[in-house]
Parts: sequence; structure tokens; C-alpha cells
Amino acid sequence: MTHSVTRIWSFLIAVIVAATCALGVCQPNPDSASPTAVASTVPSTVEWVTREVKAPRVSFHIFDSAAAKTKVSYHLYTPAAYDREPTRRFPVVYWLHGSGGGAAGIAKVAANFDAAIEAGKTPPCLVVFVNGLVEGMYVDWKDGTAPLETVIVKDLVPHIDATYRTIATREGRLLDGFSMGGYGAARLGFKFPELFRAASIVGAGPMQAELIQAPRAGRKRAAELLAKVYGGDQAYFRAVSPRTLAEQNAERITKSSLVRMIVGDKDETFENNRLFHEHLDALKIPHTWTVLPGIAHEPMDVLRAVADDNWAFYRAAFGHTAGSSSAARKAEVVLSFRIKDQNRRAVVVNAPADGTTRPAVIVLHGGMGSAQDMRAKSGFDAVAKANGFMVVYAEGTDFGGDRHAWNTGYLLRRQVKGADDIAYFDTLIDTLIRDHGADPTRVYMTGGSNGGMMTFVYAVARPHKLAAIAPVVASMFTFDTVPAVPLPILIINGAKDEEVPLEGGMSRNRIVRRAQEAPYKPLTDVVQFWVRANKSLPEPKVATVGTVTTTTHDAGPGGAVTEFVVDSAGGHGWPGSKPRRDGTTPNLAFNGAERVWAFFKHQARNRDAQGAVSSPVPR
Repeated sequence: MTHSVTRIWSFLIAVIVAATCALGVCQPNPDSASPTAVASTVPSTVEWVTREVKAPRVSFHIFDSAAAKTKVSYHLYTPAAYDREPTRRFPVVYWLHGSGGGAAGIAKVAANFDAAIEAGKTPPCLVVFVNGLVEGMYVDWKDGTAPLETVIVKDLVPHIDATYRTIATREGRLLDGFSMGGYGAARLGFKFPELFRAASIVGAGPMQAELIQAPRAGRKRAAELLAKVYGGDQAYFRAVSPRTLAEQNAERITKSSLVRMIVGDKDETFENNRLFHEHLDALKIPHTWTVLPGIAHEPMDVLRAVADDNWAFYRAAFGHTAGSSSAARKAEVVLSFRIKDQNRRAVVVNAPADGTTRPAVIVLHGGMGSAQDMRAKSGFDAVAKANGFMVVYAEGTDFGGDRHAWNTGYLLRRQVKGADDIAYFDTLIDTLIRDHGADPTRVYMTGGSNGGMMTFVYAVARPHKLAAIAPVVASMFTFDTVPAVPLPILIINGAKDEEVPLEGGMSRNRIVRRAQEAPYKPLTDVVQFWVRANKSLPEPKVATVGTVTTTTHDAGPGGAVTEFVVDSAGGHGWPGSKPRRDGTTPNLAFNGAERVWAFFKHQARNRDAQGAVSSPVPR
């Protein structure tokens, strides 16, 4: 584990060093051998459209800016979760580069974010690489030639929210920047606290009260910058500075903004940053102040010294947003909601608590069971934790004595009282994806007995919401509706099952038979129904090991696999569990949870299936 963490941080450090040097914070100072915070070359024109940078998960875009009265470019990093989770909204980091333009460093910075997200160090987020110009300072230039602040706030932010699935509130926006970018993060974060939840101010400059002497650039460069951006006007420099903006908006910033300052004690900008920190203290603006002993204005050393606290800030900033509430997530939680005047619940186990996503297996108990009962006997907890998926124990309608059942339309109808279990599972799946880190392309459903029958029913009605299903010791009551899209299916039954006989018909269990309003379909017919619906190959592969025979119809073109497992010695009950009553011995040839996951883990939902609606069979 230690070696793994070391490798990750070695990579991240190398990435940031290369990126920030490319972003203009490591340019040579004409007055000294040390790096300078301000570029020495003053461009004669404003470059609103940069060159395109090609990098993994990075795209280049141009939009019309009313403020600039021309087209303006930006680059965008999107995490893998953005593609996997088509209904989820994501927080946005506005990355403000240092002087020099920034295009050369975009690929490295994007790789840095991607590594941290995939390692679970920070919630998935979009990263907008703002075009801050070569030396734009993230302000509206006094002469009007570069209204950069207005372009960002009035044009870019609304454009991003309108174009992408963002959390379009202040809670979903963070500003980050180093050197000139740190200055920009401070001033935009303090001027517009209603737009940005957090501001990360790292090695920032110029943070002094007047732009006379730049600590890392000298008096000549300070004068050039003052003339170009601020019209040679110290009063204008002060008016738009983070110091003044903090004074003007102290009350609003104090209420809910998250602010951090980081600087090395050997950084030439340290004294100006320290004075700015004291200025915030005097204004009673909460912020973290981190001084890195022995660290100069060097990104590599800064990142090594900050370590995982760098991403802790991101987790804190995005921890309470609606789209990725990683800080509020728990690995185990009981969900409660109301469906058509009925209180319903489900038990979630092994959910991600770090902002990442993982597969979700929804497990349905049998008739007269409960979520807790199914959890105790199915063995899914151990399998989920060993294989990195979440397991969700759904619970049917309560009809007294901690007994529950599912509304399949033909069984236990008096007990379920017309419950809408389709709406229940729609709500459950949407909640798991939105709030608990379920991967929307890998939501699975399995269930035993009455729960298996409900699995059939929901799969026929909503195949587009599932990646695969596994009904166990169950059958279907009707073939009237065909699922709209193919859906991989594993069907498990026992040849000695008296409650749900392989040959179909009425149950041989007197109690079940009284609650049954229609005969079960023969399992051979059920298999053929799914072979047709799934466009599976008609000729199966058959393999027998011990008492277990597996019949597999592989997926045909554009179809899905249909697999049928029968234990010749198995009766009614969850495979591997203890008998519920005398005369009912479940399949003991394999562990049900392990066998179901072995099938599920190879299946993922095709995005083209989204929105499909199942239809009745033509008559």
C-alpha cells in the first residue's frame, strides 16, 4: 500500500511541476536567476482563442462571448464518471493558469485530476481550463481591451452550466490557481461569493497593496504590468485587488465560502501572502493558512509538502453538493421513501463513501420475508465486500408481523394491497445513482421465490434500467409483454422444487397455491421467452457438473445471453442457505450470491437502451 501511494504521489508531483512551469510560473526573471511570477514578454494583441491541446478526456471548445465581442476558447476535462452516469450532475473546478498562457500545461493538469479521481482522492468533477490570456490577471483591463473578469463570470460560467451536466449553484463551483492564478482565484472568489463556493489561493501574486515592486519580477516588470492591465493607475489596482474585495464582501464570504491559502516560507511572495492572511484574519474571514517550511515558489515541493490535504480541500468543498455528496455518503444506510401513500425502505451495504461509483446488486426477498432476512441468508454482504460492489436489500409491502411481499400481479395480491413496485424500484434505482454512487450502467437485480418473480416483472417493464437479472427459484405468470431491449438473464431453479415446479402450473404447497391467482409458466417456456426477447442463439451449449446442468444460449447479433441453471437435487430456497421448513432443501451445490455475481460481473448496460419502453406482444 505504501509503495502504491508513493507511486501515485510521484506521478502527481511530476505532473504538477511540468504543468505549472508550462503555465508560466517558472519563467526566468530578467533581474535574477530565480523564477518570476510575471511573464517578461508583453503581447501586442489579446489572444482570445488559444491553440487546441489534445489529451485524454480533454476537449477544446469555442463560444461566443458578448463581453469580448468575439469568440473565446477554453478546454474541458471530463471524468470517466461523466460518461458512465448520464443522469448525474458534477461539480466544476475553474482552473486559473499562471502567466504565460497555459495551453502547454493542460494535458498534465488534466492527468493530475484524472489520477486523483480514479484513486478516490477527490470526487469526480469537471475541470474548465480558463483562457486567462498570457498575462490577463483575471480582471477587466482598465482600457477595456480585455474584459477578462466579465468574460469569465457573465459568459463562461453560464455557458458551462447550459452546455454540460453541472451542479449549477455556488456549491458546485471551485476556483483554483497558482501564482497569477492564485491571485485570480482570490479576487473572483471574493468578488463573487454567490457564484463560487471555494477559492484555493496557492503561491499567489501580486497580493501586495500597491504594484510598485514585484517580489519575483522587479520594478520594471511591475511598471509594465501596471500600465498594460491597470492603466498605470495604482488606485485601479487597489480597487480590483483581493484585499479590497475581501473588505467589501467580508460578511458574505464569512457566511459560507471555503478559502485556503498555501505558500512556502522560502517563496519570494511569502511576505505579501502573510500580510494578506493577516488582512483576512483582521476581517474575521475564516480560511486555512498553510506555511510550508523550507519550500520556495516551486510547485513540486509545494505538492509534496501538502500531500493528501490538497484533495481534502476538494472533498470539503464538494462534500455537500446535490450531485456528488461524498461527504454525506455512508457505506451502509437504510433508505426510506414514500410510494403512493406507502412507506417503503431498502438497506444499502458497501456503498462508496468517497465520491466514486461502483456496481449495485439489488436483492429481493421471498414472500413473507424482509430485507434483513434476505441479508442474513443470501451471503451477499461478504461477496459484495470481496468484489467491490454495493448490495441493496429491497423490501416489499409490509402486511404485518415483519412479513413482506411483492406485487407481481398474480400472487399475494390481498397482502400487497395494490402496491406499485415498479414505481418503488424506479425510485430506488434513481436514488442509488443520484445519491449513493451506483454506476448507472451496472445496476443488477436478483431475487428468490416471490422476489425472483418480481425480478421477472420489473425486468420486462424496465429492461433499460438494468444491466442483467438473475431470478432464482421463480417463474413467470404471463408472456403478454416483451421487454423492449435485450437483457442478460441467469435463471436458477431446482428440479425438486415443490413450490415453483419446473413444469409450471399451480404450486404444490397448499399455502402458496391459495395465494396464487394464475398458474406458473413452465420453465422451458420461460427460457424460450427470454431466448426470443434477448435475440439469443437458438442452439444452446449444455454442461453438467455434478447435479447442476447449465444451458447457455449465447447472445446473437445485437442480443444478450440467456442462461438456465438447474440443480437436479435442489428444492425451493436460496442456493446455499438453510432449509426454511421440513421437506424444502435448497440447492446446496453452490453459493447463490457467488454464482449470481459471477454472471453479473461480465455484464454492463448498453447506453443505446436508455429510454426504451416495453410493449405488449402482438396478438
